[in-house]
Amino acid sequence: MTTSLPTPALRRKLSDAYLRAIAEPGKYADGEVPGLYLHVQASQKSNKPAAKYWRMRYRLNGKENVYAIGRYPDIGLKDARDLARAARQNVAHHVAPLKAKRKKIADQLLNEERTFRYVAEQWLAFKSHDLVSKSLAGFRGALNNHILPTIGSIPVSEIKLDHIIEIIASLRRARTLAMAKRVRTIIRAVLGFAEGRGWVERNVALSNTEELKVRHVVTSNPAIERPADLGHLLLRLDELSPSSVSTAMRLLVMLPVRPGELVKMRWEDVDLVSADWRYVVGKTRHLDKSKHIVPLPEQALVLLRELHERRVVDEARNGWVFVSPVYPGYPVDATSLAKAYQRIWPEYRITAHGFRATYRTIAHEHLGIDPIVLELSLSHRMPGALGAVYARAQLLPQRREAAQHWADYLDRLRKNSKHAIAE
Repeated sequence: MTTSLPTPALRRKLSDAYLRAIAEPGKYADGEVPGLYLHVQASQKSNKPAAKYWRMRYRLNGKENVYAIGRYPDIGLKDARDLARAARQNVAHHVAPLKAKRKKIADQLLNEERTFRYVAEQWLAFKSHDLVSKSLAGFRGALNNHILPTIGSIPVSEIKLDHIIEIIASLRRARTLAMAKRVRTIIRAVLGFAEGRGWVERNVALSNTEELKVRHVVTSNPAIERPADLGHLLLRLDELSPSSVSTAMRLLVMLPVRPGELVKMRWEDVDLVSADWRYVVGKTRHLDKSKHIVPLPEQALVLLRELHERRVVDEARNGWVFVSPVYPGYPVDATSLAKAYQRIWPEYRITAHGFRATYRTIAHEHLGIDPIVLELSLSHRMPGALGAVYARAQLLPQRREAAQHWADYLDRLRKNSKHAIAE
């Protein structure tokens, strides 16, 4: 028994069973999507079945056109209808379906080329005008070692939150929290760069999910607690050749300031006559913008006057006190101080920040300096209402006396260490 098929001119709602059964050449219009039809062409070889193609008629700018959707059964009925509807939407916006299709393919190819690696390079090129080469090298190191091996080949539009969580989690497991923060910052910046250019719809790295949070772990910095060890270090510092780095190392032992604050000392903030250094503490800048005063003992003034004779300043006579020997125009990096201490005394674990703890411990236990004076010298915020009173008073005369007392004590430690070695 044979199935009687409608003639090609008959319009009806097509079905999968009907499409499979069609063998007679002709054009079979779909009764659901206007303009859509199946074009059946007889094969030139008798042993081959007829070829079937999806087509859609449409009118644009007063002209009749035909849009080739694709071959059946490679494109099924449902997909053909969806593609035809999308094409009619383009026509409604006065865009030819073929032109829209070519643009979509081009966009897909371009999207595949916009991998995270590609966008990261574009971002680095954009940032290179604002950053020194050392900072760029740090960004490249984090990218090459921790980011690109995981998501470098993935188009930025396809990067998911899970990709970023995986990277941060691996760094957290390795307990490299500082690097985890840097990596998170870089990923956010690169995806933000892509978002600003319309390459991604949303910067997924800005999510507030707990997996992306890197909590700061408070740890104590290794510090010298024995006066004899401190005297031994002072002798090793005396063996260094005069330079901005070696002078900064000597002053960091003498002045109870943070390493990052010391290396950013500027000549316009230093008064060699009044013997003080005034600056806004960066760590508490958001709470207090008043300047912290650091009394300078005579020993510190001697070192600073030596640097002052060969200082490099601008027309307004402003400039860095500790100019980097590697990057002229920039200050010495605080990290370089820590590495320099480790080089001169590798068997003793020293951190640059630890000298504040050394000052706080030894100055109180061996010199009997008032703890409140020490806390104010360290630019610590005093708790409670009484702390606010002390913060306003600043106790500058007492702090100046304590600074000179500490510097004189260091001289005695140096002298005692020399005698101990001689004996």
